[in-house]
Parts: sequence; C-alpha cells; structure tokens
Amino acid sequence: MDLMLGFLLAMSVTMALIPPLMQAAARWQFLDAPEARKVHTTPVPRVGGIAMAAGTLLALLLSGEFAQPMPAYLAGVLVLLLFGVWDDRVTLSAGPKLIGQVIAVLFIMVWGDVTIGTITLTERHELPVWVSWPLTFVFLIGVTNAINLADGLDGLAGGTTLLSLSALALLAFTSGTPFVGVVAIVIVGAILGFLRYNTHPARVFMGDGGSQILGFSAAVLAVVLTQDELTPLSSALPLLLLGIPIIDTLMVMSQRMLEGRSPLQADRNHIHHRLLGLGFDHHEAVMGIYFLQACLFVTAWYLRYESDVTIIAVFAGLSLLTIGSLQLAMAVKWRLRPVNPKGSDNSSNLGRLVMWLRAPTRLPRWSLVVIGLGVSLYLFAVSVVSPRPSTDVQIMAAVVALSMLGLMVMRWREADSGWMLRGAAFLALVMAVYFDRQTTTLLEERSALQVCLFAALVIAIVIRFRLASDRRFRVTPLDILVIFIAVAVPNLPGSVISAATVGESIAKLVVLMYGVETLFSAAAHWWRLPSLAAFGYLVACSLHSWY
Repeated sequence: MDLMLGFLLAMSVTMALIPPLMQAAARWQFLDAPEARKVHTTPVPRVGGIAMAAGTLLALLLSGEFAQPMPAYLAGVLVLLLFGVWDDRVTLSAGPKLIGQVIAVLFIMVWGDVTIGTITLTERHELPVWVSWPLTFVFLIGVTNAINLADGLDGLAGGTTLLSLSALALLAFTSGTPFVGVVAIVIVGAILGFLRYNTHPARVFMGDGGSQILGFSAAVLAVVLTQDELTPLSSALPLLLLGIPIIDTLMVMSQRMLEGRSPLQADRNHIHHRLLGLGFDHHEAVMGIYFLQACLFVTAWYLRYESDVTIIAVFAGLSLLTIGSLQLAMAVKWRLRPVNPKGSDNSSNLGRLVMWLRAPTRLPRWSLVVIGLGVSLYLFAVSVVSPRPSTDVQIMAAVVALSMLGLMVMRWREADSGWMLRGAAFLALVMAVYFDRQTTTLLEERSALQVCLFAALVIAIVIRFRLASDRRFRVTPLDILVIFIAVAVPNLPGSVISAATVGESIAKLVVLMYGVETLFSAAAHWWRLPSLAAFGYLVACSLHSWY
C-alpha cells in the first residue's frame, strides 16, 4: 500500500471513530474523572487510544507487509490494547498492567526477534545474551511506561511521541529501514487524527491503552532501527529520540525513592506539573516540552553516527541541565508570572511597560502592520523578476484576479472577507513561492534582507497570537508541531527530503500562510491588505509578457 495512503487511512479512521466512541463513553464507563493530581475539572472520555489503535492496525494490515517483526508487533499492540481498555474501564492496579506489558514485550523479543544485541564504540560490538535480553526487556518496559506516565496534559503524550516517531521515520527512510518508516508514518497519521480532538481543552483522552501502545511502538521501532546490521546508526540513539519521557520518568522515580516512597506512587512531580507550578499556562507548558523534545530530535540527527559513549554523555548532560534548571527554579521560587500580594502582576516598571505594550492600539496593531507589509513586500519582490508563466497559468491568474476584484468590491465594507478571497490569497502565495524557486528574486540578491523580512514576520505573528484580544485564529500546540516538522525536517543536512531542495520553500510558505491567516482573522477590515497584495501579484502574473 502507498505510504501516503496508509498515513491518510490511519488519520481518517481515527478521526471518524472518535466522535461515536465519545458518545458511547459514558454508557461504557470510559470516563476519566477529575482527581487532585490531574489538571482537568470535568469527566473526559478516554477512548482515543481505541480509535488510534483501530486506525493503525487497519492501515498496517492493508499494507500487506507480514514479514517479521510485523506479526509480533501487531500481536503486542493487540495485547496492550486489550489490557489498556480493561484498565480504562475498571482502573487496574500496577500488577495486571505489568502482566500485559510483559506479554507484549515477550512477543516482540521472542517471536519478532527484536533485541538490543550490539553497542557502538569505535565499531559495533556484539553483546552476550545474558546482557542483551535483560537490557532489551528493561528498555521496552521502561519506555512503554514512560510515555504512559507523561500523559498528563492535553496533547502532551501524543505530541512528544509524534516528534519521536517523525525522527524515527526520517532516519529510517534515510538509512533504508522500511519497516520502521512505514509503521512510524502510519502511527503519526493516527496521532494527528487524535490530536484534532486532544488539543487543549481536550474533548477526549487516549487512555492507558493509547499511551502504552505509543510507548511500546516507539521503543520497538527505535530498537529495530538502531540494531539493523545494514545501518550505521548508534545503538544509544533511542535515548535522544525518546529523551523527554525518559528524563521525566528517571526524574520522578529517583525523587520518589530518595524520599523513601515507592517509585510507582503517583504524584505531581512530573516535568509538566513543575512547569505549571512555575507559572506556565497549559499551552506554554506543552509547547515548552515540545521544544525540549524538538531540540533532542535535532541533536539525535547530528549525532546519529557517533559512538554510544558520546550519545550517553550528551544525554546525561542534557538530562542534568533540564532537571537542574527545574530544581533551581523551584528552589529560588522563580515564577514566569510573578504576583504581588494584591494579585497584580504589573507592579514593576517592566510589568507596567508590558501592560502598556499589550494595549490593542500598540503591539497587537503594530504586528498586523508588519505582517501586512512583509507579505506585500515578498509578493512584490517575486513578481518583479519571476520568469514568464505558461499561458495556462497566466489565464488562471487573470481569472482569479478578476474574481478577487469582484469579491473585494462586494465585501469592501464588511468585516469578514469570506472563504473565497482567503482561498485566492493562499493560491497567490503558493504560486509566488513556486516561482521564487525558479529564479533569483530581489530579496535573494540581498540575503540579509530576506532573513530580516521573514524573521520580522515570525516575530510579528508570534506577538499577534499572544497579545491580540480580537483574534479568531489561534495557534495551538498541534500547529507548533506541524510547523516544526514542515520547517525543520526538510532543512536538516543529509535528509532525504532536503535533497529535493524544498526545505526553504516549505518554510517560506508556512510563515506566509500563517501571516495571511492572521490578517484575515483580525477584526477591523485587515483582510483588505493581503487581498490587495495577492490581487496585485496575480495581475502581475497575468500581464507578465506586457512588461
């Protein structure tokens, strides 16, 4: 089955199943009730894992790939799904949950022959069986539980695992390990379908079944990828690929044991709990953890061929830095938003300055001006020196331009532009970025100017998202994930995607589209500026042979 078809099938099935499962959740008693250590305040259906598992299993079964370790992997997923659904229904103790995990891990190790059999120093060295098997068992069980324990905020476990699986897929296709690439891409599709309903405020949770399947899958794929005899990837690379859940688990369990408590006792000492305690809001905590995992993603790419000793040293250093920073912040009682005794956060000169800048007529409005001018300048620069389009493209540009002119005349006094004008503006952006790749524009002749332009656009977009009071378009942590994958992955040196020289174009298009969407979603007729800029660009394309 085509890889894109598998991705779309998993995503579509997941998205289609979640609404009916949510309706049945109360009747089947699949509800996550609020507790003291949880952040949600109303019961939430925890059926997302069932939908993700269904989408993943269907796509993989239709792939027709049944060579090992696929059958063993699918059997392990089914076992974890059954035990996870059971746990989500009646809340099992740690013993039965561990039994299910052990069965799944033994399936993949014994039947699928997936083990950590080598380490990489200056070259690969075989591990004896008495070391290999316990090491594999502990790693697979540990990561399965690490993702499960990290599932504490809306979109957190799904988003961090999506980043890990994206890294695994990229490494797999670069090094020629199709099993890992196919399974990772399919699960990424399922996660994206789930995150559609799990972004804060979440309407559905994945439950223990979903989080254990994600952890098990990421661990298995990491072992298969780094233990393949035909790939030179370092054996310790999974520490970075799955870094944040591992760091989080090691941190909370170490603290529990130092305090004389059971390492399995639940508490509020996870990274996300600490970030909330330091004054981060829900979105900021999730995106902060995404940022940390994204940094590990990039670090893993650059160190993928290094020795295990180097990777372990880097992982240990990053772990100490992360944990130490959190401990220090809590020890000195630092908070992102300091509050004075009267409950106001603007008692300092800096606080008053921030409040002054946040006024609707200042930074929020100034950011819209910067976005509008930046998009207009880019379209103008491309239109001046772009190559002559083909006749059919010129005709299409003329038709769209005339349609935009009529729509702008009809809606000029209205606050909302309508979806047709918005779609036409996006079409103009796609055409501009495409023709930008074909020639050297005025901006590219002055590379510093282009960097400044897009840096200003990004800063203005971020400011608008954070400060605007009239926005109808908001960036969610899911958007941040999509932006990171779309922008960072194609630009990694040596990536199979970067070889197609599309990385810079994708990055430009993502920034421009978010900028235009920001203008169209703002009040007070801001849609006029991108509409006029897009109209001008389309007119220039249609009349290219005349100038």
